[in-house]
Amino acid sequence: MSQKVQFLLEDIKNKNIVLPEFQREYTWKRDQVKDFFDSLLKKYPVGSLLIWKTNSPPALKNLPEFDPEGLVKVLLDGQQRLTAFYLLMKNEIPPYYKKISSKRDPRNLNFNLEKREFKYYKASEMKNEPRWVPVRDCFQEEIDVGEIAEEIEDEEEGKFDLYKKLNNNLEDLRDLLNHEFPIMQVEENSGLEDALVVFDRVNTGGTSLSDADVALAYMCSHWENTRREFKKKIGELKEEGFEFDLKFMIRSMNAVINRRAYYHLMHDVEEDELKKGWEQLQSILDYMLNLLKDRAYIYSTDDLNTPNILIPLIGYIAEQGGEIQSDSNLKMMLYWMYAALYKRRYSGSADQRLQEDLQAIENKNPIQKLLQVLKEEVGSLKVTVDDLEGRGVGHPLYNMMCFVIRANSGVDWSNGLNLSDPIGDKFEVERHHIFPRKVLKEAGHDTGDNQHHYNLVHEIANRAPLTRSANRSIFRSKPAEYLPKVKDKNPGNLEKFFIPSNEKLWRVKNYEIFLKRRRRKIVEGINQFMNSLRDDSRIEKLPLEELLEEEESKKLEFKARLKAGTEEGNYRLEYAVLKTITGMLNAEGGGLLIGVNDDGEPVGIEKDFELLGKSNRDGFELNLTDLIEGRIGGDILPLIDFRYEKVDDKTVCIIDIDRSPKAVYLKTDEGSKFYARMQNSTRELQGNEADEYKNRRF
Repeated sequence: MSQKVQFLLEDIKNKNIVLPEFQREYTWKRDQVKDFFDSLLKKYPVGSLLIWKTNSPPALKNLPEFDPEGLVKVLLDGQQRLTAFYLLMKNEIPPYYKKISSKRDPRNLNFNLEKREFKYYKASEMKNEPRWVPVRDCFQEEIDVGEIAEEIEDEEEGKFDLYKKLNNNLEDLRDLLNHEFPIMQVEENSGLEDALVVFDRVNTGGTSLSDADVALAYMCSHWENTRREFKKKIGELKEEGFEFDLKFMIRSMNAVINRRAYYHLMHDVEEDELKKGWEQLQSILDYMLNLLKDRAYIYSTDDLNTPNILIPLIGYIAEQGGEIQSDSNLKMMLYWMYAALYKRRYSGSADQRLQEDLQAIENKNPIQKLLQVLKEEVGSLKVTVDDLEGRGVGHPLYNMMCFVIRANSGVDWSNGLNLSDPIGDKFEVERHHIFPRKVLKEAGHDTGDNQHHYNLVHEIANRAPLTRSANRSIFRSKPAEYLPKVKDKNPGNLEKFFIPSNEKLWRVKNYEIFLKRRRRKIVEGINQFMNSLRDDSRIEKLPLEELLEEEESKKLEFKARLKAGTEEGNYRLEYAVLKTITGMLNAEGGGLLIGVNDDGEPVGIEKDFELLGKSNRDGFELNLTDLIEGRIGGDILPLIDFRYEKVDDKTVCIIDIDRSPKAVYLKTDEGSKFYARMQNSTRELQGNEADEYKNRRF
C-alpha cells in the first residue's frame, strides 16, 4: 500500500493522521530537510511510513481531549519527513505541534529554478537574483516563470528554451506532492504493545525509537499524562538553572520505582504506581536541587559533565525515604558524587554503570558499596598533578576546582561578588585566563601549530571562574600588573583560588613554573576538600581489607616502615610514626597502618622484624611500645591497641588510636612539640594557634 504526499498532508490537516504523545519532538536540523528534498528531487529512496489504525489511540500530541469517530491513523514512523513536507508545502505548523524551534524551521529554504539546487536564504547571494525562489512559494502557485525568464534571458539561451527549462524544474519540484510513500500498517485490532513491537522490528531507516522512547510509550499507555507531567516539571527545573530531558526523567522514575536503570522495567508499571512514583520524584527533585545548591556548590547542569551522576543520588534519596537522614551520610554521598564526576564514571556504557550503582544502593552499606564499585573501575580516588597537566576547562576537574573555590568562599576579583549564581549578563561567570592568551602569545606560546604550547595556555591551572565584568576589566593585562591590585583589594582571596603567593611567579617568563605550582595547590585543595567530606568515624577497628580500600585522611595514615637500618634512618622513620600517633591522640583518634606504602599497597613489616633481630610481632610491638612510652608517655598506652593482619603473606601492623582527654606532646631532641591531625596530614601547632586549638579541643 502507498499514498501520495498531498493526501497525507490533508489527513494531517484534518486530524485523520495523529501523532502519539510518546513520540519525540521535531528534531530534524535544517540541513537534513535540504538533503531530504534534494533526494526526493533526484528520486532517491527516502523510506516508508508506519501507521497504526486504531479506534483506541494512546495519548496524542497537542490533542488532549481528542475523541475519534471510528478509526484514526496513528503515525509511528515518518513524522520528521511528513513534518518537513507540511512546513514547506502548507507553510504552516502541523496540528500535532504547537510550535517549531526557529533554529529548526526550514521555511526559508530556497530553490534555484535553473540549477535545481536547494539553499537557505542568504541575502548576499539571493537578493535581486530571480533564479532563487522560496520553496514554500512553489507550492502556493505564486511563481511567475515567464517573468523570471525575462529577467534572466541571455544571448546563449533563447527566451522560450529558458522558460521551458525553468518551468520543467518548477513542475518537478511541485510534483513532489505526488510522491508516493510506501505505507506499512499495524493490524487494526493490535494494542499499543503490538504496535511498538512492529515498529521496533521494521524500522530500519530514519531515527528509530530508543529504549527510552519505547519505555515512555509504555508509560503513556498506562498513564496518558506521563509525558505532559514530565515536560511541565522540566520547564520548572529549567527556570532554576537545571536543564533535563525526557530521558533523564524516565531514568529518574526507574530509580525511584525500581532502583534499576534498564528501561524495559518500566514497561509493566501500572498507572497507580506511576502516579505514586511521580509524586515521590517531584519532591526528591526539589529536595535534590536545594541540596546541590546549598551543600554541593552546584548551581546548574552546566556544572555537571553529565546529569547521569544524579540518578544514583535520586535512587539513594528515595531509599532514604525522600531525604538523607544524617549529615555524615550526606557528606559521604557528595564525596562519591564528586569523585564519580571527575573520574568520569559515566563517560561510556552509562546504562550498565547506572545499573551497577543503583543496585549498590540496596546494599547494607550503600555508600561504601558505591565507592567500592567506583574504585574497582578507576583505582584511587585521589587527584594527582598528572591528572591536571594539559587538561582544559572541558575536563570535569575544572568544575571540581570551582566547587572548592566556592566552598572556600572565594569571591570575584573585581567586584567582590559571590560566585554562586550572579544575576545579569554583565556578571555571568566566565572562565578567565589568568595569563591572558595575547600576553602568552607574545611570549612565544599558543603558536597555533604547537599542541604543547596550546595546552599550556588553555589548561585548568591557567583558568579561574570570574564574572564577565572582571574578565573584561582585566582583558589583556599581565598578571604581574593586576594580581597585586587584587591581592590588596581583598587579602586572602587569591589563596582561595590557589594562586601561588610568590609574586615572582606572576611574571610571564615564569609562566610554566606558575603552572606547576598552581597545579599542586589545586590538587592539594581538592584532596583536602574531599577528605573533609569523609566519614572517618568508622575507621577504628575496621578489618585490613576494608582499610586498604580507604584513602589517607584525618583518621587514617599509612607508613611503609618503622626501621631503616641506620641510626639516622631509624630516627627519621620512628619520628614520623610517633608524630602521627601524637597528632591522632590530640585530634579525634584514628588508625595508623605500618607496612603499607603511600599508594595503599601492602609492603609488610617483615624487613622491620629482620632489622630488630626478631622474627615475630612481639619484638616489633615491644620496640614500638618502648618508643611511645619514652617519647610520648606511658600513660597514653591504654589509648592504643595493636593488631596484625596478613595480606599476600605480608604482615601489616594496625594501630587503633583513641582520642586523648588531655593534650599530648612528643619529646624530640629540640624539646617537646605539640602535633594535631589536620585533614590528611599531621601539623605542628605553636604559640597562639596551639593555645586556641587546645582551648577548643580539651
